[in-house]
Amino acid sequence: MAMSQKDMLKRARQLIKQKTTIVGASPSAPPPRADLHEKISEPNPEPLTRKFKPRVDDTEISFWHPQFHHSQHGRKHNFLRHDANLLKTQDLKTLHESILANLHKVEVSSFMLMDQFTNLSAQKTPDLEQKEQSLVFSQTENSRLIAEVAELATPVKKKDELLSDLNDQLTKLETEKQAWILKEKYLLKSSELLKDQISSSLNMDFNSHLIKFVFSAPMQIYPKQTSPNSLSTGSLLKPTTRIFLIF
Repeated sequence: MAMSQKDMLKRARQLIKQKTTIVGASPSAPPPRADLHEKISEPNPEPLTRKFKPRVDDTEISFWHPQFHHSQHGRKHNFLRHDANLLKTQDLKTLHESILANLHKVEVSSFMLMDQFTNLSAQKTPDLEQKEQSLVFSQTENSRLIAEVAELATPVKKKDELLSDLNDQLTKLETEKQAWILKEKYLLKSSELLKDQISSSLNMDFNSHLIKFVFSAPMQIYPKQTSPNSLSTGSLLKPTTRIFLIF
């Protein structure tokens, strides 16, 4: 959860008070300076890299070494016993001023960070409000669209069912149509056969009756005035009746 500016200031002051009670040098403290009334030789650079047994952690680099990780410093780790001896040779007034200067830097840096955080929060608050409004509007629009889709789902379902019934009826009608087409073809073929049979039967009956009529009717080949004597003369007689047979 984000801390307020008041809480952050309170926390920074507590950290400053805690740092003033720590025994030891600040990470950015200058190297030990010799007192004017004491004659102390310059520290030998060899012990700075010499391996000493650490108090807690496996640290083998002196506090004054350039590669020392000051971001990991503390009271009980990351410094050697030799560093404590070097601190005893440093001027207490200079050490105190260095500590106060570093604490002041920490305090000012914390204030600057809090101001930057406040400015960023003030800049991002309208953006967050606008995004929140957009999100609320999107959720409302989404709910409205879901409701509309739910309302349209029932009519669409009914229309789909009606369309399915119409398709079934259309398929049934197509089947009946094909059956009627087959029946029509069968009836046409049957009518043609029946027509041929009737025509053939009528022709046969007509010819039969005609033959009976022809053979049963009296035939006058010679005229009544013709006597048998005229036949002896050798003259030809024309028939007065002509008979035609139709088969």
